[in-house]
Amino acid sequence: MIDNQKVINFIQDFSCAKLEQLQIIFDDNKNSFKSILSSNMVSKKGNVFVHNTKQINEEMLVALDILCKYKNRYVKFYKNYEPIFISFMTNDNLLYHIIVANEENKKGVVTLVRSYPLSIPLADKLILAFPDKESLSDIGCNIPFLYCTYPNLEIVNV
Repeated sequence: MIDNQKVINFIQDFSCAKLEQLQIIFDDNKNSFKSILSSNMVSKKGNVFVHNTKQINEEMLVALDILCKYKNRYVKFYKNYEPIFISFMTNDNLLYHIIVANEENKKGVVTLVRSYPLSIPLADKLILAFPDKESLSDIGCNIPFLYCTYPNLEIVNV
């Protein structure tokens, strides 16, 4: 059984999460997580759980989708500061940053990535999520990166 307070704290830290994401992250694919709603700290909008002091953050939901894809490879993860939404350490002791851009800030995110490591904390690899494929040709980076588009998380480069 999962500690409800642990799930509530997770949602408070990350602001929101889809039911499927909670099931993957907490290794309980049969849990509906409805019991956390009784705390009056979390509400549910559609299939998204959101902390009552936060708002649904679409970019965070994309970052959590990416984190779920790495479920069996990470040993720990934490929320970072935008544009890095989540950082995680893998079994191989590699540090990844998940960076999510939206239509309004994608040019700024490209500029930040191009000026790496001056503008964002050091990492072994970057996972970049953009709303389209257009920005891939503008990215130049000294470290390996994976470029994907959302909402379907289609990998564009290898």
